[in-house]
Amino acid sequence: MSVALFGGTFNPIHLGHLRIAVELAELLGVDSLRMLPCSLPPHREALSVSAEQRMAMLQLAVADYPQLVADDIELQRGGATYTIDTLRQVRQQIGADVPLYLCIGIDVLITLDSWQEWRQLTNHCHLVVSARPNYVLPTSGVLADWINQHRCDDLPQLKQCSAGKLFLCDTTRLAISSTQIRDKIKHSDTIDFLTPAAVVNYIHQQNLYE
Repeated sequence: MSVALFGGTFNPIHLGHLRIAVELAELLGVDSLRMLPCSLPPHREALSVSAEQRMAMLQLAVADYPQLVADDIELQRGGATYTIDTLRQVRQQIGADVPLYLCIGIDVLITLDSWQEWRQLTNHCHLVVSARPNYVLPTSGVLADWINQHRCDDLPQLKQCSAGKLFLCDTTRLAISSTQIRDKIKHSDTIDFLTPAAVVNYIHQQNLYE
């Protein structure tokens, strides 16, 4: 009954997000991979669309993927979004013995020491880190030591415990970004085949990113 979490602004959700999410769900063998739009990301400037609109687009995007779930846990909490609070809340929901995976990219991992209570993350979950082109692990310092302390390269071993480890994996990286989609809309270019058709229709109906 393992669970994976995949957070982001999803502004908007696109096929690159979905491809990685599906691959991670298959790799980890989870019952569900929960995609969590953040409320107010602490490290980013204010977003141009509402949390409700981002959630609506996510729900449309995952409708055809039974292993993916749009989860509004961070939106319900409101205010600044801290991952450690989400992990504590999910752990309360699922109990202490269920494997819980937090899926992030290596680009996020190398900034992890700027997160709220970052050292405590692995008390509640495993970190599953997707590789990214041109990003490498830190080789010295506090974060490098922490990564080495928790790193596990044996996926079956990872699955035998509920939390505490860090696993590096390769996922398909499509050359699509939310920034690219927003720029195309501003320039009246098509965004077909960058995000699901239902999301394209919603964006046009709501006049988003114009």
